[in-house]
Amino acid sequence: MLKVCDLEKRLQQHLVLHDFQMELPDGCIFGLIGENGAGKSTLLRILAGVYECDKGCVMIDELKLHEHAEKKAEILLIPDEPFYFHNATLSDMKQFYRIAHPELDEAYYHRLITLFDLNDKQPLQKYSKGMKRQAFLILGLCIAPRYLLLDEAFDGLDPHMRMRFKKEIANRIEEKKMSVVISSHNLKEMEEVCDRFGILENGRLTTSGSMSEQLHEIHRFQLAFAKPISEAEFNDLQLLSLQIDSRIVNLVAQGDETEIQALLKEKQPLMMEMLPVSLEEMFVFQMLKKAEVKE
Repeated sequence: MLKVCDLEKRLQQHLVLHDFQMELPDGCIFGLIGENGAGKSTLLRILAGVYECDKGCVMIDELKLHEHAEKKAEILLIPDEPFYFHNATLSDMKQFYRIAHPELDEAYYHRLITLFDLNDKQPLQKYSKGMKRQAFLILGLCIAPRYLLLDEAFDGLDPHMRMRFKKEIANRIEEKKMSVVISSHNLKEMEEVCDRFGILENGRLTTSGSMSEQLHEIHRFQLAFAKPISEAEFNDLQLLSLQIDSRIVNLVAQGDETEIQALLKEKQPLMMEMLPVSLEEMFVFQMLKKAEVKE
């Protein structure tokens, strides 16, 4: 297991991460969520050993990463803008990556460049943004480290390519038992592929856990009443969002579904319908609620 304990990191005197705690079980896909500037890329660089912690530590199997160089080989970061040498081809970068990761699967590499129709003898600088993303995702999957860190994993890929890579990632996790951390702005996509997630806010993970369990704790209802109803009628709920238009109410509440429904039925609505909530909506509702609290 990978653990982050009491981590603190400053960049140019700006406190990016502080009192940061995180656990990443083996064999999971972890979605890292946060607004621009929240520190997602900084965190991934720390996990990969590119940045050092100012305080705290990253541990793998109870061993501190900065004290055990051999553990760094178990982690691979594919950044938002991957580095490559001037005029280097994908084949050249494969050989470069092989220096640190001799386990790179040559047969799997050739299968993927054929599947994704990439010319690995063509200079990477002539690739489109999407093709570059494909190229380095291929290298990451061929290496299949214990922990694969993907910053903006599918940025620049068309929907068909995204679906293909999601399938390859899932297959590789099943085959190699690796864990993947994905940072992305596309929350709908993360909901489809991740089984765990964490929301990075104010330098910490403010919400984290099982994707399905967290979504099951947030519920959206639409109700209609015989006469206009006030906001005060819903003070007994843990609300994330409440919109009232005379007799029509749309609300999002957090807690046990059965208890919420019982409280709503006590208000004798003419109609009550429960609607699904997505990860993106959950994130937006929680951010709006926290903004209201600050005001």
